[in-house]
Amino acid sequence: MPRKKSETIIPVAPIDRLIRNAGAERVSESGAAALAKILEELGTEIARLADEMAKHTGRKTIKEEDIDLAYKTWKKAKFP
Repeated sequence: MPRKKSETIIPVAPIDRLIRNAGAERVSESGAAALAKILEELGTEIARLADEMAKHTGRKTIKEEDIDLAYKTWKKAKFP
């Protein structure tokens, strides 16, 4: 039987380790996959904000400071 094509860009194994590092003893594959999907959505949203910030300053390259500012902006908007 062919292997299922992953629905996410982020592999499940690192997400599994992330969850275990947070204190979980056991993690189902579907649980890790669900968190991977959520993290990809958040990452994409922050990356879009960072892209807007880079373009606003006349750059095509997203720099660390764009990511930092985008994250702070996103966090402030979601958790005022």
